[in-house]
Amino acid sequence: MKKYSTPYLIWMIALVLIPILFMMILSVTNTKGVNFEGATFDVSQWSKLTQSIYLTALWNSLRLSTYTSIISLIIGYPVAYWLSQSESKFKSLWLLMIIVPTWSNMLLRIIAWETLFYPRSILNSVGISLDLIGSDLAIVIGMVSIYLPFMIFPIYAVLDKMDPSYAEAASDLGASPFHIFTRVTLPLSLSGIVSGVIMTFLPSATAFAIPQRLGGGNVLLIGNIIESLFKRTFDYNLGSLFSLAVIVVIFLGMRVLSKVDAEGETLL
Repeated sequence: MKKYSTPYLIWMIALVLIPILFMMILSVTNTKGVNFEGATFDVSQWSKLTQSIYLTALWNSLRLSTYTSIISLIIGYPVAYWLSQSESKFKSLWLLMIIVPTWSNMLLRIIAWETLFYPRSILNSVGISLDLIGSDLAIVIGMVSIYLPFMIFPIYAVLDKMDPSYAEAASDLGASPFHIFTRVTLPLSLSGIVSGVIMTFLPSATAFAIPQRLGGGNVLLIGNIIESLFKRTFDYNLGSLFSLAVIVVIFLGMRVLSKVDAEGETLL
């Protein structure tokens, strides 16, 4: 088994472990960019973690990504359930229609929403005028539209492979469709829900292009701050520190979700 996991370990070390270690070093030094010449140990930037502007940005990121995950779950679960139960000959076409938008450039889709959210847009031709740029709603709509497929497919994969004999047995024992869903289908699909929430929450919590375009500069997210620190002010030390802080917060959230999944399997 080890020879099969070796490529995975190599990629994990190269793309995850080494960058994190690099950020850890930058977060405790006073380098100029990535130039370590003359660098010394310095944790003075750590005090900035508690500054109100950064705490607000972190809160906005967690809040909006939570909204995005919940809305994506509310929309995505019924879609995934319907697809898993469908026997239509067009089932592959429906799946393809969900996948196709992810093939297009994400920035183009964001700009499309941005165009629609301005008061003067193509929607004026049908008597609709939206003025959502700079609002939480615009950001959440953009995030849901971008990341919804990442919620649907993990849930669909679990539901599609679920043994129908469980539901049939519950029905034979007199369980109603509601109880079959809440006592059998939903608990068995928890692993898909957890995977979908993680795959939706992670990118939305660290997004910067969506809030930058749809937020209109009025809604500050931690992703925008990190992007600015790395690409505009070149403060790699503080940018690395905030990146590590986000990783820790997200990791804690994933641990909570993993426990929920484990408890769901225990109940079964």
